Amino acid sequence: MKNRIITIVIFAVAILACLVAIAFSFFSFDADNKENYIQAQEVKAQAPEMVAEFETATLETLPSVIEKNQKETQERSENLKKVQMEKDILYTYLQDLKNLDENSFETYKANFPERSAALFAKSENKQKYVDGFNKVQTYKDLEGYVEEVNKDYSDLKQQYLVERNYIKAANGLIARADGINNTASASKKEAEFDNFQSDLKSFDKSAKLQNFFIVLTYILLIGAAALMLFFLLANMVANFKTSYKILVGVVLLVLAFFIGYLVGTPTLSPSAIKAGMTGSGYKMVNAACFTVYVCLFGAIFAIIASMIMNAVKNRN
Repeated sequence: MKNRIITIVIFAVAILACLVAIAFSFFSFDADNKENYIQAQEVKAQAPEMVAEFETATLETLPSVIEKNQKETQERSENLKKVQMEKDILYTYLQDLKNLDENSFETYKANFPERSAALFAKSENKQKYVDGFNKVQTYKDLEGYVEEVNKDYSDLKQQYLVERNYIKAANGLIARADGINNTASASKKEAEFDNFQSDLKSFDKSAKLQNFFIVLTYILLIGAAALMLFFLLANMVANFKTSYKILVGVVLLVLAFFIGYLVGTPTLSPSAIKAGMTGSGYKMVNAACFTVYVCLFGAIFAIIASMIMNAVKNRN
């Protein structure tokens, strides 16, 4: 009876998770508008005021809205060039350090004043890295310093990628609005502008809907984890001698989470950027989602296998 209850509970959770996935797929935005959706969400994650301005604009105010956002995006593009230059300088410096060995370290250190003058000529952080390397007295001390520089480079690269993706999305959104503004036919211009604003509003609804399903997925995850913990403790108390099987299951679950963390991408999505998540935090979310999928498909497989085995036994 107890095993039947457990099976029913697991099956109910699996069915609910499937229904959530089906509902998410059904209520999601039109696949044909996927690129425009991603574009709008990328912009809204960093500059929600731009999307709001286009949503509330009229055909009369549209040219001024376009001009204002073109100017702001151009300014951000100029700043991005500075970030890119700093990133490239830091990458070159990092390669210098990684290519050093015990034999070449002393020579590089002796020539560092000339090398740093040329390398960091256009860098805003020249003194920071010059002082940092000057504190490295021996080759053994170099490893810790390389890790610091590598962290700075990773952070700068992430900042560059986030800003680059935003500018690309912003330019795409502005270009779409500019194309509508330059439409010669008045009726066509009005129809395209209405579709443009309708898309932006529907994208907002779609994003809220996705957030709802994400929250629901987390609730299912927490509920499944709570049920698993409950059955784990109950079974360990009732059958302590066979509890090693449960411990093996826990180890497999931890392994699934670890694999999910390794294969997860640190590249932040628009919603993750808006939430202020870090690359490692985003990988943790990926690991949690991966674990949910493993548990879901594992539960479905176990139920089907159990039904087949029971049918075979009953037939015999």
